Amino acid sequence: MPSSIIRGKYVVKRVIDKWSSEIVTDGAVFQDNGSIVEVGKYQDIRLKYDRAQVIGDGKQIVLPGLINSHHHVGLTPFQLGNIDLPLEPWIAIRLANRDVDNYLDTMYCALQMIENGITTVMHNHATWRKPSNQSFQESARDVLKAYQDSGMRVAFSFSHRDQNHVVYEDDNRFLSTLPKDLACKLSNRISNSKLSPDAYFTIFSDVSHAFSNDPKINVFLSPGNVQWCSDSLLEQIKLVAKKHNTGIHIHLQETIYQKLYGYKTWGKTPLAHLADIGFLGKELSCAHGVWLTKSDIDMIANSGTMVVHNASSNLRLKSGIAPINRMTDKGVIVAIGIDEAGLNDDKDMLQEMRLVSKIHREPGISSPYPTSHSVLHMATANGSKATFFDDIGVIEAGNRADIILVDLDHITNPYLDPDTNMIDALLYRGRGLDVNTTIVDGNVIMKDRTFTGVDKEQIWRELRKWLSKDLTQEELERKEVSRKLLPFVEEYYKKWDFISDDPLYFFNQG
Repeated sequence: MPSSIIRGKYVVKRVIDKWSSEIVTDGAVFQDNGSIVEVGKYQDIRLKYDRAQVIGDGKQIVLPGLINSHHHVGLTPFQLGNIDLPLEPWIAIRLANRDVDNYLDTMYCALQMIENGITTVMHNHATWRKPSNQSFQESARDVLKAYQDSGMRVAFSFSHRDQNHVVYEDDNRFLSTLPKDLACKLSNRISNSKLSPDAYFTIFSDVSHAFSNDPKINVFLSPGNVQWCSDSLLEQIKLVAKKHNTGIHIHLQETIYQKLYGYKTWGKTPLAHLADIGFLGKELSCAHGVWLTKSDIDMIANSGTMVVHNASSNLRLKSGIAPINRMTDKGVIVAIGIDEAGLNDDKDMLQEMRLVSKIHREPGISSPYPTSHSVLHMATANGSKATFFDDIGVIEAGNRADIILVDLDHITNPYLDPDTNMIDALLYRGRGLDVNTTIVDGNVIMKDRTFTGVDKEQIWRELRKWLSKDLTQEELERKEVSRKLLPFVEEYYKKWDFISDDPLYFFNQG
């Protein structure tokens, strides 16, 4: 990869604290072979490295690449026919989703992310989500090959579960309450998707080995969620992650029902149970964390465990609002994830960041809230920690050159007060459409909103061709199973009693 100078009206090197960021006005970044060598004033950099290609015309804001720290698939659930429901029945209707080619689906979402300034993603890939004609290894390799071809950086977390496949209860016990034909079909689906722990760890090892030479790929282990995994599986995952010096990514207390499951099963929250079995630690990132308690947050902070906040997803699925202010007050590392869709059913990370900055503005003059700077920190430096890429998220010498250029035309026109802080301007007015250029590891993978190494229209054509196929008999049967299952799942959770805890956020009192 050639050396280059990345030029901007503003070069945002890093977030310093909640109220400020280190910004070089009329600045530039010199990178060589994907490594940042120097950051400074453009005129000084240009004189020193006069033969290097210049990227940017000095009218953009230059930022560390954005990091989407929790994500699943390309085509959104809504595109595949699923309206937003609370998570538990929503999982049931997702049985009806048609199969989509993993390579095309991943390439579709990767290109969208690149267009929105996302250079790194935590892709959570489930062992039970694969076309019926593929092995688990083939499914994973198709996903990772797509990210390689797109040019993105990826932490691939390989998700698994070994219990409670339909609802938060023993499979056989719940299936016994269903009509015999429906129970039989679900039982067959569960049997076909099951993997032994040895098989799961073999897949993890195979995939890790296959992509071990690519420094832009990290492979994580991922227990699906506490209620979906036995203690034995969780303990084995902890040991294997330590042996391989890799990360663990888990969904945690996303909904009230998951929190209630903890009280019903152990007399405590799922997070507290994870603490009991020694599962917390600096290698662990937890997606959602909507229903964490004060003591949960203390345990997370003390253990160095990370949380990935998914504001849009939590709103869309009626999960609630995660107490991010309480977490950051305690020093918890909080990153941001779009969780496959986003509020506008897209991959606009700047919009997701804006939502995070607005939804946690608690009433009251002295009440806490995340500033624009702290949200940018979540989406960059904290994302680098959650994905185990230690040399991205900050523009400084020695780090990898994962950088984006954002046009200021929309943000500043027709007028913006000259005293406005540019990080505030970005979070108040920036959109994914304003991202002009995306650079990963020094390679320009999108310039002037045109991809340099991938034919986007060809990917779109191939995806449309795939989706124009008639549904298979197996897909039609899944739709029917999903339709019949939904009312039983809804009725099951209606019997759960909500618990009354003191809310961690106070909004109103009528």
